[in-house]
Amino acid sequence: MYLTKLARAGLLTALPLSVLMFGCGGRSADKVAADDWVAKLCDDATTFNTASDKAGEDFSNVDLTNTKDAKAAFKTSLDAQLDAQKDFRASFDKLGQPDIEDGDKVVDAFVAEFKANDKVTEDVGKAVADIDDKADFLDEFLKIADNFDTPDFRDRLSPLAEGNDDVQALIDKIDADQDCSSVIFDSSPADDTSTVDPTPGGSATSVAKSTPSTASPPKTANEKWVATVCTSMTNWVDSIDTANGKLNTRVDAATDAKSLKQALVDFMTTGQTETKTMQGQIKALKSPDVKDGDAIQKVFNDGMNQLVGVFDDLVSQSQKVSTTSLTQTAEDVDRISQGIGAAFDDVGTTFDKLDQYNATELEDLFDTRPECDGLK
Repeated sequence: MYLTKLARAGLLTALPLSVLMFGCGGRSADKVAADDWVAKLCDDATTFNTASDKAGEDFSNVDLTNTKDAKAAFKTSLDAQLDAQKDFRASFDKLGQPDIEDGDKVVDAFVAEFKANDKVTEDVGKAVADIDDKADFLDEFLKIADNFDTPDFRDRLSPLAEGNDDVQALIDKIDADQDCSSVIFDSSPADDTSTVDPTPGGSATSVAKSTPSTASPPKTANEKWVATVCTSMTNWVDSIDTANGKLNTRVDAATDAKSLKQALVDFMTTGQTETKTMQGQIKALKSPDVKDGDAIQKVFNDGMNQLVGVFDDLVSQSQKVSTTSLTQTAEDVDRISQGIGAAFDDVGTTFDKLDQYNATELEDLFDTRPECDGLK
């Protein structure tokens, strides 16, 4: 049931961030020989490129003189492209850390580039969605291409190679595989694409994330319910993401156990506050006007209550982290991280209860409301 899938989406989106934030201990345990790391990265890049090319077929074959059809084909290719990107990012997250000096910073550079491309692709997608159906699609698409610059991953990674032969060797290994280099450096990094290629037959790496910003504001009770749920969950994910970025910065700068612990406590406290805000927004909603609407609302309320409990526990555990030594602090952080996945899974199981309800109207709204795009 799509309603269940979307309810879980916020949790699934935030979960990798929750695990990633424990970089002081988690990544070092997954170090991989540089040659093996690059080989697997390039294998995944090849798989992604094949899926990406296939995703672009609808857009590359469309009649660009029909603007409405061209926009629809762009959206179809976009959806397939996003699936390919998610698969690639999932594979990247399993790569571990190259076993070289500053290997953790190499991984951080990839993650930072993913975020930069997210911003560009979202902006390009909005611009394409805003093209008037009566306008010349190709002319407007070319203007969009001129207005956006592709983030340069090589420029982001190269500074790490200054005075570090290991990082430079890793870059050289990627460059030695032309197909791999074209995906990682020339076209886009592994997560999202941003290069705008409006030429018919252009590869799917020209497809950008689309947000139909021209959609009308929610009017009906169910539209408002869905829009509020999606906006609340999206804001929560964004807040956790921002807090995670700040945490990573503080962890990198931490020179003693106390500062490392305080960074963790502050992050968990922020998560607790943001989760309670989301809980309040969901709880304030009236039940959707569908069969079993009260039961559906109860599932969301129960899930929010459970999620608040998760962060209450995480705050408590973080406050108890030992500061006797930096090593002990890192061990305590690792211990906490081990339980996060299970806790999120338990919340997801609560949302699985939505499977028993047939709420087609809500599912259609979740699928079409722009407020829900970031959770798909």
